[in-house]
Amino acid sequence: MEFVSSGTAEFPVHRCSVVAPSGELVAESLGKGRGEQSRASALFEAWQHLQHERGQAALPSDTSRVRVLPVAAVLAQRGIEGDEMLARLGRDFPSAAPACLLLEPLAEGGEPLWYPAFTRSPACRDHPIPGDDLRGYEPYLRYAYDSGTATGVTENEAVLHGLLEVVERDALSHALLDWYLGEAPVAAVPDEAALLLDITSDLGIPAYCALPFEAGDYPGVLGSGASLDPAYAVERAFTELGQSRFNMSLGVDRTLARRLESLRPWPLLDRCARVDPAPLLDRLTPAELRAGGSGEASVEGQIGTVLDALAAAGLSAYLFRWNPRGPGCPVVTVVVPGMDTFSMVHNAIPVLPTGRAMRRLT
Repeated sequence: MEFVSSGTAEFPVHRCSVVAPSGELVAESLGKGRGEQSRASALFEAWQHLQHERGQAALPSDTSRVRVLPVAAVLAQRGIEGDEMLARLGRDFPSAAPACLLLEPLAEGGEPLWYPAFTRSPACRDHPIPGDDLRGYEPYLRYAYDSGTATGVTENEAVLHGLLEVVERDALSHALLDWYLGEAPVAAVPDEAALLLDITSDLGIPAYCALPFEAGDYPGVLGSGASLDPAYAVERAFTELGQSRFNMSLGVDRTLARRLESLRPWPLLDRCARVDPAPLLDRLTPAELRAGGSGEASVEGQIGTVLDALAAAGLSAYLFRWNPRGPGCPVVTVVVPGMDTFSMVHNAIPVLPTGRAMRRLT
């Protein structure tokens, strides 16, 4: 493994490259956090990316958990309600038959759900599943995203990380539309280091976003975090901001400028991708850091709290495991149909809201 590091001694940022004995690059990751937590974060993410890629490569032969289904059958399932992206897919390509993953319910008494594999398989083109004609709904492959994919020492840790990432990206999806679609006030917590914005959604799970005070040289730089402990959500937002700046400074994304240019026909998407803080500065309203838990609750208890918040909003959570049980850290993807991943527009991808944030447009 090779590390490139930056940041301060207290909050370093690490980029980890995993290289096979042949010299082939097999995984890359970024790590953030306090002290050695940053290096551990990079190692965990490298493992996550490696196992996720291997899991995607194994899908074509996974006959027990992968099935090709007509899109109408997918949409007829209980639990899929609210997934606006899949509903649009059904309307635009009614004859599509995507390969689906068998998701396990996280709530007791729930029923499994068949969910289109491409949505959580960014490498779907590299590992085609027999019977799934990706060309039949090619425009929707832009929605392939690894949101909710996480690892941990235990499966419950991985599940909690995945749940909170789903909450974070849903909150950011709503926030981007609120910031750049209308003129609503923007809740800001006073801070000298960066623009700290409270993006907590109606779920009530603390979520924050950190932006630089000025756009600077790198468009789209931001950090976000969600946690039942508001102070930790803020820490994650700030450390991810530093990570985002560091990643941009490496210049590894050689297609970003071209992708941003392609968004110019859609001014709203362009604004959401660039995340220029200037239009927000005149709309800031002071906000206090939210009160919340101490972060000392058990992992299982925190999972229960997040699932209860989702259930109160009529949402159900599901799980897919990418690597075999046994030695090694589990890598899972948490899926909550109806929660939004419009925040992927931040990667300069032309997308519409995928779930409940669609109401911001309608």
